[in-house]
Amino acid sequence: MSANIDLPEESLSVPAVSGSAARHEDKALREQLHRTSELVAAQRLPEAELELLRAQAESPHDLRVLKLLALVRFKLGRLSEARQIYREAAQIAPEDAAIRLNLGLIALKLDWFDEAVAELETTVRLRPEDRRAWSYLGYACARTGARAQAAAAFRRAGQHELAAEMERVATTSSSSSEEDGNAMVPPDRARVTEMGPATPRPELRTQILDAVVPAQPSPAPGSGEIVSLSAFAMARMLAPAPEPAPLAWLGHGVLRFAAASESYVRESALLAALGGVEMLPARRRMRGQLLDETLTSQEGRFLRLVGNGDLWLSPWRPGCALLALSLDRDVLYLRDEHVVAWGDELVWEWGRVPGGGPALLQFRGTGRVVVSTAHDELVAVRLSEGDSLAVLGWRLLGWVGRVVAQSMAEQQGEAGDAYVTCAGVGVVLLSKHGESARPNHGSTQRRDDGAGADRPGGSVLHR
Repeated sequence: MSANIDLPEESLSVPAVSGSAARHEDKALREQLHRTSELVAAQRLPEAELELLRAQAESPHDLRVLKLLALVRFKLGRLSEARQIYREAAQIAPEDAAIRLNLGLIALKLDWFDEAVAELETTVRLRPEDRRAWSYLGYACARTGARAQAAAAFRRAGQHELAAEMERVATTSSSSSEEDGNAMVPPDRARVTEMGPATPRPELRTQILDAVVPAQPSPAPGSGEIVSLSAFAMARMLAPAPEPAPLAWLGHGVLRFAAASESYVRESALLAALGGVEMLPARRRMRGQLLDETLTSQEGRFLRLVGNGDLWLSPWRPGCALLALSLDRDVLYLRDEHVVAWGDELVWEWGRVPGGGPALLQFRGTGRVVVSTAHDELVAVRLSEGDSLAVLGWRLLGWVGRVVAQSMAEQQGEAGDAYVTCAGVGVVLLSKHGESARPNHGSTQRRDDGAGADRPGGSVLHR
């Protein structure tokens, strides 16, 4: 039995140099990347590689330098070198769907089909509308023998004939399995050759990475349809990253968070803990002092993890997704009910917006913070010197930078929620929908969150 797959051909493009993603780069680097992009477009690849090596020596962690260098080495046929550079880029931007897609394509070219499946599964979780990625995933799954997964992927790609062929092959007798296993070789493997970069996104100094949209559930089997146990398990299998990383997406909206030294996690978001980590109730920290009170919010308590291991995190509320944030000497305030985990060189404490406003966690320094929000919930408003804004307390998710917030108990909305004013220099994070953040008639703002809550200024976050 055979199934002919014609992998779609990629159109070559190079990362754009202009735009808000390049705001913080110096002029010399922008000009150098411009020249390199022109060399790549003109197929002068050795010259482009030399320029990129010079740029990398000056800016070893610049994401677009790494992407261009990986693309050039891919075009030169040096796949292993291209893969290594893309993996370095993935460490910087673990949720960049274009990087993951390119890693999957390289794995396909190298016949590393298990790795291709892992990377392409991550791609479609990040970019579920990308039919091209679903098509490549179908091919990779078929090559690993996971035909039920391949059929589902081909259907998401709109390749219904291939999906039907995979379903037919999956139900044939075992005597034809060897023939079917060799049926998925593409007619022209050389066509998997060119890759496109991610579209540059606006960035704050705090790198806010894309939320992972949970995968759509597979359609339920029809009446009388039988699904094999292996197909049932494989369709739900989490795929650990091939190499250790501080953050990695495992599929199905599950995030791997590497716990080292001392990390914190919300108990309700902890799917599993692997390794020798000790889990202890976290204590509340206010004004630099640890209190004999459990750190908790309306979404449950936090745990303090001591030791090294892996935390597998998942959204605990339907319709929500995890968001991974990377802080680099930044200041971040977030409502405590939206915080999932944090670690590394972060100094943190708990408190309230002055005036009895919502409870927040404050983070300063360098490290990782994981947040849970409803899909497409978070929006940001930039504040400049002299600006101010007022929002209902339940809409305020937090802020980045030097923002001063004050709750106005005397000014309330229709449901009794107090307004909060924000002023200063930074970015205010707001809930567009508010359903997951909104308390029942302001109960979150009025609840007793510890001994310091009733003392004047006792639980107020200092700045």
